[in-house]
Amino acid sequence: MADPPKSLEDRIRDAVASGEFVKAKALWVELGDRLRRELNGRPLPAARLRQTHELLAWCRTMAVIDRTRCQQRLNQLAVSSRYLAPLSPRQRLLARF
Repeated sequence: MADPPKSLEDRIRDAVASGEFVKAKALWVELGDRLRRELNGRPLPAARLRQTHELLAWCRTMAVIDRTRCQQRLNQLAVSSRYLAPLSPRQRLLARF
């Protein structure tokens, strides 16, 4: 038996958790459109707004963590590159024609 399709919120969590931020952004646009349609003419229940707020806060935290991890990796690369022997001009060429 096939698994039921994931909710839009779960798909956003999956995309953010896997670092697919472009996909997550597109899913957030889809969620925003859905919320606008739901808001048309009636207020959303407080529980629904709270759920969306919690998802937004979680996504923000994950993005900050990922940015920090990337910055640490860049810093490590910058430090390790200082210990490499300088390359000769010939070694710096990526391709010769």
